[in-house]
Amino acid sequence: MMTRSSSSVLSLLLLGSVSTDAFSVHAHKVQNECRRMISSSSSSIGASASSTQQLGTACSDREGGGSGGEAPLKFAIIGHNIAYSVSPAMHNAAYESLNMPHSYRLIDEESVDDIVSSAFWSDDDFRGISVTIPHKQSIMPHLDELSDAAETIGAVNTVIVDKSVDGDIGEGGRTLRGDNTDWIGIYNPLKSRLGVDGSGGDDVKGGAALILGAGGTARAAAYAAAQLGLERMYYNRTPSKAQELADAFGGIVVTDLSGPSSGDSSDGKTLGDVCNELDTTVRVVLSTLPAAAGFELPEWLAANKSTIVFDVNYKPYWTPLLRQAEAAGLDVVRGSEMLWEQGARQFEIWLQQDAPYEVMKKVVLENCLPKDDD
Repeated sequence: MMTRSSSSVLSLLLLGSVSTDAFSVHAHKVQNECRRMISSSSSSIGASASSTQQLGTACSDREGGGSGGEAPLKFAIIGHNIAYSVSPAMHNAAYESLNMPHSYRLIDEESVDDIVSSAFWSDDDFRGISVTIPHKQSIMPHLDELSDAAETIGAVNTVIVDKSVDGDIGEGGRTLRGDNTDWIGIYNPLKSRLGVDGSGGDDVKGGAALILGAGGTARAAAYAAAQLGLERMYYNRTPSKAQELADAFGGIVVTDLSGPSSGDSSDGKTLGDVCNELDTTVRVVLSTLPAAAGFELPEWLAANKSTIVFDVNYKPYWTPLLRQAEAAGLDVVRGSEMLWEQGARQFEIWLQQDAPYEVMKKVVLENCLPKDDD
């Protein structure tokens, strides 16, 4: 016999009373409830075959498997020269693992204007995009709202299409929100390694982050370092660019990565000098430099076994910096971990449910681990 709650849910499903947007956001939860109800109905004493079949049909329709089923939601990554991106494989695997009908594609366009004028952008089923180079800043004028993180970092890597339940879908009833999950991709791996409990911004005592580079990802790194309570030090081949980071997020620019000097250097203070003055050590090296830069740490810094080296590149798997760090016995974090962390957060923002973390991680590693002949 079907329970009263099961009967109510069945009635809603059959009558189509569950709104499109409400179902879209909670699709997986509805699917699980349908399966639970079918199982319960099938095993209940006195349950009729017709009631179980009716329930199964209604659930199938609501999962997009029958006539009148809901249209799948559409997501994408936008950028230029991004054929290498692992994001489509990662997100599509996540949807498939949860029996979701959604899709995630790659859109490679040199100009943001070509994207926002496309049929995809105005599609009723469009619900979000990941944004990568070179569009993280140029997408911002096309959005209605920015999160605090996106506004502070000055870059958007996640767009959320919010369609109000009462709005007329297809007639402007949507809000485009910009967010940034890049910093989450940096924050989460470091949080666990540093033992930060996340209760405040001063969890790490006496530690500093050395941030290499001064682009958009460096800004996300500076933001994450601030949230972790780390002092910020910036190094870039163009010091004025590094100073822009210091002005925005606080911290000190260093132009020489050498150890402590004798104090009579005419070239200014070294990284070692700054660490001594602040009575701190470099706990984290955050490199946002391209792998082709071939950057390696000075020997005195690589000798500190408590240093964590985070290279945001996820391809190639080995960079000169990571090879050096691992050979020195340092803890390393690769860009592949940043990728699945920020991607999982995007999934949760878009669909308002827990991401299948292990599925997404597995796909990223399968695509990023070097092959035997590499």
